[in-house]
Amino acid sequence: MKRLSLLFAMIAFLAGNVFAQTVIINDDFEAYPLGGKIAQSAQAQGIDWWTTWTNHPGGSEDGVIAEAGGTQCGYISGSNDNVLLLNGQEAGTYDLEFAIYCDEGKYGYFNILHEFNGSGSTWAMQAYLNATNNGQSTTTYSVGHGTVHAGANSNGDIPAVVNEWMFIRIRVNCDEDVATLYYRSATTYPEEQEIVTWQWSLDSFGEHTVGPKMDAMDFYAPHATLGCYYLDNFVYTRIGEETAAHITFDTNEIDATVAEDDMTSVDINISNAEGTSIGRWTGWVDFGASTVTTGNHQLNYDAEPGTNSSLVGLNVDDPTLVEVGAMFPGSTYAGAAMGTKIVSAQYVFFTNSETGTIGIEGNTSVTFRIYGQGLYGQPGEVLAEKTIPYNQVVADDWTVATFDTPVDLTGYNVWVTVEYTQAVSGYAMSFDGGTPAEHGDYYRTNGGGAFGKCSEVFSTVYGNFHIRMNTQGTPVAATWASLSKPEGQMAIGGSDVVTVDMNSIGYSEGDVLEANIIFKTNDPDNELVIVPLTLTVGHEGIGETMESAFNVYPNPTTGMVTVEGENVSAIAIYTSAGQLINIVRDNKVDMSVFGAGVYFFNIIDNANNTTVQRVVVK
Repeated sequence: MKRLSLLFAMIAFLAGNVFAQTVIINDDFEAYPLGGKIAQSAQAQGIDWWTTWTNHPGGSEDGVIAEAGGTQCGYISGSNDNVLLLNGQEAGTYDLEFAIYCDEGKYGYFNILHEFNGSGSTWAMQAYLNATNNGQSTTTYSVGHGTVHAGANSNGDIPAVVNEWMFIRIRVNCDEDVATLYYRSATTYPEEQEIVTWQWSLDSFGEHTVGPKMDAMDFYAPHATLGCYYLDNFVYTRIGEETAAHITFDTNEIDATVAEDDMTSVDINISNAEGTSIGRWTGWVDFGASTVTTGNHQLNYDAEPGTNSSLVGLNVDDPTLVEVGAMFPGSTYAGAAMGTKIVSAQYVFFTNSETGTIGIEGNTSVTFRIYGQGLYGQPGEVLAEKTIPYNQVVADDWTVATFDTPVDLTGYNVWVTVEYTQAVSGYAMSFDGGTPAEHGDYYRTNGGGAFGKCSEVFSTVYGNFHIRMNTQGTPVAATWASLSKPEGQMAIGGSDVVTVDMNSIGYSEGDVLEANIIFKTNDPDNELVIVPLTLTVGHEGIGETMESAFNVYPNPTTGMVTVEGENVSAIAIYTSAGQLINIVRDNKVDMSVFGAGVYFFNIIDNANNTTVQRVVVK
């Protein structure tokens, strides 16, 4: 039994794998005392890779050291839930190898976690051995089968066996964003077979792309009496040398000129040509901070708290940390609050008429946070944080957190959240009862992991959270430039492109507009890139030479507008302040939905030429 790890290595070599291999973890459980707890015994010997789901080695979650088939191994049963820490790798290729043994009538379970944080963890894959699982709450003992959820619900079936050792090998290639699960057994299936290959950066059901991180494995007893199994010979190996992205940008500075009421664009080419791992970037146009402090502004998606508000609680057995919030892309506040300072955030905790409480555990504080822009639609670093004691939390009205140091709001996608400890049977999620905005209903639990959208997870749609962010100052001009996308990724040797769109709507000849394009990358040698951006308003441009190519009528209008001309590809609609409000790919545009005012149509033809025309809506 103890030579099986070497056999795996021989199979890899014979298959043509001549890359350098570095063993990170090799654990056959022989060094631990028989009958001792797994994590507790390991930590007593200075081995720090074993813990439990709630980080309590030696407790009820900690499995025991046992014997099976003449060898010493781990035994997972009852309420056991052991976690093997994998160091949070995000680049490189790795093999995870281990053996599992199920007695007849019993079944096993394991998973890999993108992010280990207890109930707030993010699952990368899950597998049941001698059991079928529907991806929800139903698990059925089923000899000869093993359901795998890996980037999709039930996309693999392991031909599991009982009363003999089963050998699992999972190869995770973070650099190419792919993983494969292999299986064999001691006698019934002696030849290793591929079970499933999937996109590694997805979560276990393929609902979200959450990143390549490989943080931990979890060996859990999924049923108090049936979910019992033996675990042995765990080997964690790096295949090949350490790898990293190598990201370069073909532009150090952008200096463009455009005529009055016209538009232009510049491509920034991004390369990972010399990278040995997937390259990732996120970016935004930074318009700088305002120097004027007068003026108050509020960013929110929710309707005013009232009779339509909905109170919701998660089904939890113990008090649970919950974080709720909203994200505001730079485009949503470009014309209203760009350059101002975030001074406070607010949230409503309503009293539940049945329980008479606001749904949070007594004597626990709540914490408001502001996050910057991150990858995969998730928040980045914490920019501000304020904790409110329990006795200062307001019931049935706004609880306001004023940050000690205001945060400049300069163009990044900003997150505002509040974290609280939900009481058992508590109802502390407060929604407006309306239609959820795209970014108005995020939540996560246990202080970490990926944020999900309530509207995509809950069986009922409740609307947007009653959460708001308040800023002070006079906004700076910020609708004249934008990026075509906020983030991207490149395969090894690959490339990407982001377009900087600029317009001079509302500006006059001679005006000079300045900003910086900020890029954050996963290249350890090039983590922050700043590209200065200058736009000068000149006296002529493409828009003037093409103006006669299209006829826009009726103008002025009270509703439907027709753009007459050949090869219309798209129409970008801007307010008089330069804020992009819609893009249509038809020659008819219903302007009644935008209200009276002056608008600009940027008409783009099939050759990507543009012309700008002014439209008045009565």
